[in-house]
Amino acid sequence: MSTRPSDDESRHATAERIADFVSEQIGSSAPRSSGEREFVRRLATFRRDRRRRTRLAAGVTITATLVVAGWAGLSFRGDGPGPSVLSYRVDNQEPAAGGYILVPQTGESLLAFSDGSKVRLAARTRGRVVDVNTHGAKVALDDGTVSVDIVPRPRAQWIFEAGPFRINVHGTSFTAGWNPAEAVFEARLISGTISVASPVAGPEIHMRAGQSLRVSLRDQTVTMGTASARDGQSPTDDAVAAASREPPTAPAAPAESTRWSHRGWMATLADNKAAQVVADADRRGVAVVLERADSDDLWALANAARYAGRYVLARQALSAHRKRFASSERSREAAFLLGRLHEGDRRGPADALGWYERYLAEAHDGADVSDALGRKMTLLERLNRRSEALEVARDYLRRFPRGTYANAARALVRSSTATP
Repeated sequence: MSTRPSDDESRHATAERIADFVSEQIGSSAPRSSGEREFVRRLATFRRDRRRRTRLAAGVTITATLVVAGWAGLSFRGDGPGPSVLSYRVDNQEPAAGGYILVPQTGESLLAFSDGSKVRLAARTRGRVVDVNTHGAKVALDDGTVSVDIVPRPRAQWIFEAGPFRINVHGTSFTAGWNPAEAVFEARLISGTISVASPVAGPEIHMRAGQSLRVSLRDQTVTMGTASARDGQSPTDDAVAAASREPPTAPAAPAESTRWSHRGWMATLADNKAAQVVADADRRGVAVVLERADSDDLWALANAARYAGRYVLARQALSAHRKRFASSERSREAAFLLGRLHEGDRRGPADALGWYERYLAEAHDGADVSDALGRKMTLLERLNRRSEALEVARDYLRRFPRGTYANAARALVRSSTATP
């Protein structure tokens, strides 16, 4: 393609050079005749129009350059990858579905995030990685202790939930523990800053490096102190900053002298707000609730605690219901649920088996008889009580030939007849 200038462009360039030459010759002298004045006027008009065209062309060139540069910049940024979502591994393996983590009785587990942050879970700790995004993660601690080391980043947002407590974190190192059985929360800040939202204290509690915090929901107390300087030691309180941020909501009084104020927890549980029921019970004091709650609220608490993973509290509520409302239908169902909760006991299935037998003895035609009978058969097999398991299998097939455990019962009966 030719790059030579057109004839019009050549003529304009020649005229502009002539105008420049004439202007230099005239200089600053004033024209004497009318013809000279007309010539100077036309020359000035020509040069003014030329300057306007030059500025316009330059402006168009600059605008086009900016548009192209802007388009290129947007293309570079728009097509390129944005901030990436963090990822993590559990003990150098892919995390389990749902982010659930259960640390065995011995050892510990390490959550290693892609930004270099680390969360170490102590033995017998239960928790879950609820959410991971571009700014950080949300981790829920159901029971146990964690040691946290978060890498500082702009706009980082890390949240740790321990029972009804919420820890807001940026770049910091700390340990936190939650004991649902005792309803006690503890934290020790090694470096950085954190803020803790507590159901006992009103505003968030802001902690500085070297401080420790202990909150007892049962006693409704908040204790601040200085963390131990030795790493790995539990916090030691050298002074009590606050024995209680606010008084207990209700004193522990005998059930005979104080009426229970109905909480409506059954409706709250029906709205899938189990955590709200448990937090309300924690605020009022678990011991008070177990002693004074009416049947509806106590039953709602037992199930809310099961759904929220507060299994010790669930057992306490179910046992309290059986003791205080022994003649109710819920009391018999509580025996079945206690069997379910005890199946995962570290001591083995003996306690669960006992509760299933108690339920079967009390609820002859209850809604969970088929499930309880099938589970009893399975537990007897695990305990190597084969003859008893076989007897239960035959009873199951007689009563529930199409039940959930029917195939397992038939397999057990067939294996017994095949054995010489």
